[in-house]
Amino acid sequence: MIPELETPVFVTFTIFCRVGAAMLFLPGIGSARVPMNIRLLITIAVSLALTPMLFATVERLLTAFPHSQRPYLLFNEVAVGSAMGLMARFFLLALQFSATTSANAIGLAGVPGQPVDETEALPPLTNLISVAGVMVLITAGLPEEMISAVAQSYGALPLSPGLDTEWLLSNLVEVASATSLLALRLAAPFIAYAVVVNIAMGLANKFTPQISMYFTSLGIVTLGGLVLLYFAVRQMLHVFAESFGSWIALN
Repeated sequence: MIPELETPVFVTFTIFCRVGAAMLFLPGIGSARVPMNIRLLITIAVSLALTPMLFATVERLLTAFPHSQRPYLLFNEVAVGSAMGLMARFFLLALQFSATTSANAIGLAGVPGQPVDETEALPPLTNLISVAGVMVLITAGLPEEMISAVAQSYGALPLSPGLDTEWLLSNLVEVASATSLLALRLAAPFIAYAVVVNIAMGLANKFTPQISMYFTSLGIVTLGGLVLLYFAVRQMLHVFAESFGSWIALN
């Protein structure tokens, strides 16, 4: 390689490693439904767009390490970017989990669906809510804020040949705990609805043991769940987007 081009090319590739690893898991862009070549082109375009802003910082940090440690630097960049993207992905997984729990609560879990955002088939209600959640994030500009956070992460997480496992594990556990509570908050109305309905069905079955109350009331239970979904889905998406935006602002 031409000596004059060695440093600029390596700096650009180093930025690509962190940004590309983050975008691999980012909601919307990191979806399995987006073709791999499209994701690669988007990642290259974003990396090249960020290179002029980050070039001086990354080049200054690179000069502190010998050439023999550069493979370790690239590995660390991929790990840091993957961790940031995975933490963002946890929020979408929380929304999907709450939607699946809601579908179970109102009797729609058995309806076959098609894989949309993931590679596995999910109930149609889960696909509807998860796609709506991704659209809300894109409309609010939160993926762009996430990319900006990755670009600004060189201040808190500079280049290093050694992986900061304490930061990695503590943040992953913290976000996993926060998103688990978020999933419980989003699915709480449907869980309460399922508990009340099942208690009512159990009491009704005691009074009329000769009638199968489960099959008799299944349509009414589903209808009531859809009415609850009509009133709750807007607030669910609002809480989801607000939680995701707050996490980006704090990090």
